[in-house]
Amino acid sequence: MSVLKGKTEPRIWTKPLRELTPETSLGFEVIDFAEQILGIRLYPWQKWLLIHALELLDDGITYRFRRIIVLVGRQNGKTLIVQVLSAWWLYVDSQRHPDRVPPLRFKIVGTAQNLDIAREPWNAVKLWCDPEPPSQEEAEAAIPTLQHATLKVSDTNGDEYIRAKNLARYEIRAAKNIRGKPNARVIMDELREQTKWDAWNATSPTTKSFWNGQLWGVSNAGDSRSVVLIKQRDAALAFIADWDRKVGAGLLTPAQYAERHDCSLALFEWSAPEGCAKDDLDGILQSNPSIGYGAQTVEVVKSDIDTMTDAAYRTEDLCQWVTATVDGYIDVDEWEGTIVSPLEIRIPHGARTVWGIDVSVDRSHTWIAAAVLDEHGRPVVNLRERRKGLMWVPEYMKALAEESGMWEVAIQSKGCPAMEFIEPLKQMGFTVHEIDGSHIGLATGRLRDRVREGRLIHTAQPLVDQAIEGGVTKVIAENEAWDRRRSIVDISGVAAITVALYGLETCEPPQAESSAYEDHDLITF
Repeated sequence: MSVLKGKTEPRIWTKPLRELTPETSLGFEVIDFAEQILGIRLYPWQKWLLIHALELLDDGITYRFRRIIVLVGRQNGKTLIVQVLSAWWLYVDSQRHPDRVPPLRFKIVGTAQNLDIAREPWNAVKLWCDPEPPSQEEAEAAIPTLQHATLKVSDTNGDEYIRAKNLARYEIRAAKNIRGKPNARVIMDELREQTKWDAWNATSPTTKSFWNGQLWGVSNAGDSRSVVLIKQRDAALAFIADWDRKVGAGLLTPAQYAERHDCSLALFEWSAPEGCAKDDLDGILQSNPSIGYGAQTVEVVKSDIDTMTDAAYRTEDLCQWVTATVDGYIDVDEWEGTIVSPLEIRIPHGARTVWGIDVSVDRSHTWIAAAVLDEHGRPVVNLRERRKGLMWVPEYMKALAEESGMWEVAIQSKGCPAMEFIEPLKQMGFTVHEIDGSHIGLATGRLRDRVREGRLIHTAQPLVDQAIEGGVTKVIAENEAWDRRRSIVDISGVAAITVALYGLETCEPPQAESSAYEDHDLITF
């Protein structure tokens, strides 16, 4: 049986201007340095990253990228990349162009919101190079070649640095203390933790004024508070999209594009696709490229599903932004606990069904849900249909009702685009249960109650499951009701389920001379 391996190529990345070879990228040199000097054999994704991130311009000496953003799931070797790069910068790259940058002026700064994070890769380089290791264990871990090239190591708190014999320097600093002199290289670890602009504004200009300077931001996905990372990622995504429209479509060559655009920002993102299931194999392999090459395995990643919150798992293990910004109104684990196989659902012949209708806040899609009781009296809810626009709904509902014999619809009657359907459906003969503002909070709470009680059941539907994860509420008449605008995903499918359930459990069915529930078979799921 073959071993599953993580994806070497990131899901989202900035394309090179030319073929990458030892002549057009210094990444090959770093890989050789890691193997021959440090004794480290990098994983395929780490080699790929170094080769692409250290691309050179046509002059063969200047780095293409001045800012490099790297996003990847946790425990995949981000820190090792920083360690290897820092050592190579300090002992090799600092001496490459003494006519332009004397090694004395070549300074590497590691920083993070929490200084302990920046200290971790610095400590590794210190362990390799300290000419006076304080213990036998550290002496055994040292690399003689680097020890011989090191002038001094200071680990005094607040003044931690490594000085090479060529006088290049690697130090760690709190981000707020970096403002001032130019830096050759800056490493901002866990960039997602930068929730204010102070550190970035103090740090990023220090490389801009330095010839051939580089800033690396290394992290996994952030949330709505990660203002710095969001801004850098958005700018990189806009560049990638523009490149695809022009170069990818063949309108411009890479060289022509580079003549007209700033190509100095790079994004390399190993992340699972938005909306995928938490245990999606391809998503796990895409966001965890070290799987199959070391201790990281699919099983190790999946083990976090039950021991971490949903937002934390998606952010850290899947490197996703989808649900990182909110704590959902309905507990994701409780929701998943009410999922059953379609084969387990038994609906009595002619069971009463109430349809729920809701419209996306931008009016882009209309969602239709169903609520019905199974043979044990448990409410069963599911999304029945989702299509673009609104115009299709009346005729679709008429056909659905004629097929099933079910002519009851529940709709939020105020503050929602779906209220437009109330009168047309009434004219078609539907019984419309209007759920007004004072009751929509009760309906929202009822859905959560049924989930908590374990009474409600439904089948797995990714769009609904995702909405549960990202759905938040607002207070209406002292009750919490779904808030479409603040939710980070489209929750209209859940809103449709909510009104359908409320209509089924609290609204009186219509009185008819001949019960439709006895004359028709219902095929809902």
